[in-house]
Amino acid sequence: MGTPLAPPGPSRDPITIPRGPSETPHPLLGTRGGSWAAWMPPAVAGLEGTCVVLPCRFEYPEELRPAAVHGLWYFGSPYPKSYPPVVARSRPAAVHESFAGRAELLGDTGLRDCSLRLWRLSPELAGKYYFRGDLGGYNQYSFSEHTTLEVLGELGGALRDTVGSLGSLGAVGSLGHDGVIGVPCVPGVPVCCGVPFPPNPPSPPTPVEPQVVGLWGPSEVVEGAQVELGCEAEGRPLPLLSWFRGAAVLREEPATPALRLLLPRVAPAHAGAYSCVAENRHGRHNRTLLLRVAYAPRAPVVNGTLWVVAGEPVTVTCGADSDPAPILTVLRGRRALAVAVYEARVTLELAAARPEDAGEYLCLAENQHGQRATAFNITVEYPPVVLPESRCTAGGGDGVRCVCSAAAVPEAAVVFELPSRNLTVAEGHRDFAAAPRGGPGTGGGPGGGVTGILTLRGALEPRLAVLCAARNPHGVTARQLRFHHPGQHRGLVWAKVGPVGAVVAFAIVIALVCYLSQSRQMLILGTRPLGSTPFRGHSHLGTLPYRDTPMALATPPAPPT
Repeated sequence: MGTPLAPPGPSRDPITIPRGPSETPHPLLGTRGGSWAAWMPPAVAGLEGTCVVLPCRFEYPEELRPAAVHGLWYFGSPYPKSYPPVVARSRPAAVHESFAGRAELLGDTGLRDCSLRLWRLSPELAGKYYFRGDLGGYNQYSFSEHTTLEVLGELGGALRDTVGSLGSLGAVGSLGHDGVIGVPCVPGVPVCCGVPFPPNPPSPPTPVEPQVVGLWGPSEVVEGAQVELGCEAEGRPLPLLSWFRGAAVLREEPATPALRLLLPRVAPAHAGAYSCVAENRHGRHNRTLLLRVAYAPRAPVVNGTLWVVAGEPVTVTCGADSDPAPILTVLRGRRALAVAVYEARVTLELAAARPEDAGEYLCLAENQHGQRATAFNITVEYPPVVLPESRCTAGGGDGVRCVCSAAAVPEAAVVFELPSRNLTVAEGHRDFAAAPRGGPGTGGGPGGGVTGILTLRGALEPRLAVLCAARNPHGVTARQLRFHHPGQHRGLVWAKVGPVGAVVAFAIVIALVCYLSQSRQMLILGTRPLGSTPFRGHSHLGTLPYRDTPMALATPPAPPT
């Protein structure tokens, strides 16, 4: 490569980039300062197949005093997290294959010179170039300032004439208005890269602190909707725009006047404050937007006492998360037991639980966006209760079938007591049978029902009593069973009255028949026996053989007509 040539004119002295503190820097490149800053031309153009130099200077805080200063150039983006192609480095390391052998960090980073040289330009090298300073450890900084390279496809006529007239000098110069223009290689003639600056460059623009001037987006959306937020900012140089939620960076873009943030499908977790931050080396400014996400209730959560002993208080709380707050209702069947309007929870209270309070309940949460429900059960423990269907019934032949049904929680154990025989019949006895759970005979009362069946065979003593007893951890109960005589079975009457009672009853029946016959004859003759009185129907049966066991006598035959 040859020495940079001066632009055509009276003077032929080359113009070079200031590289040391003793040199007077050009106004375009700036001066040293006390913070991170970089200066470079905003745009550079070069011809395809030629070379080009991107002039660059940078500054860093003086208090850092690094042992070594390094840097690298990125293509397309200034931030490593987006994995942009590496163009060139100040220390030996890999670069992107597109720039291997075609890029060089020309400046001395130790002297704050970050100039970049590119050669064999091609269209894929056109774009934005960013510099990143590396002072070691956490002292690294990506500058938002950048140079945009334009690769031109062919040589202009005026420049082509200049190339032809300068070919005999053994070197070819280049000159552009807003940057650098290179020229194609000519056989036998070396190509030079130069950075000619106008003799009287314009003053740098006045720096302006960034300001977020516009912020837009909805303040409330429904879950599942797509949301777009946007902001606009001003500043010189153009600021780095970023969207934040808390401390998390959601999106950022350097040197841009506007930035949008797209949330494709919002959820309740997306609700909160979103901040748009604009920053350049002269300051920082931000504005915040609050986003609310409305959604249907989530499944209600039930807490409280769901298993109690009869007589104890019950407190059950049901809550559901939603926005807006839901209407909460505790139902049993179709009856509402507790309601809370636009509150986070509802409470069901029972001062003293009863067995009939046991069962399934429903907690329903609803708002304008939907509804959800959760079912729960309350279990009430209580001592055994003998059910009304417990009784003794005549079976076939001379047998008797006794049924003992009891309801209790936890489930009771039932037995039959026969005091006159000093006998207890429980499960396992040959005359005891258990009815299937939930089948016929288990009773219709609350709680868990259990049924035992006792079969009595053969002749029964006159005063036989059968007790139904049930026991669980909360107590024991017993009741004497009543004898039931479907159809007024005569065989059962004879069995229960016994032989003596049968003789007495037979005598009464015969006396009654004789009396009725005699009375009829006397009525026919118009007389009646002296001193006779009508039959009052007195019974000589005395006390029934079983307490709390009504007896039904067989109906006597009708008198003859």
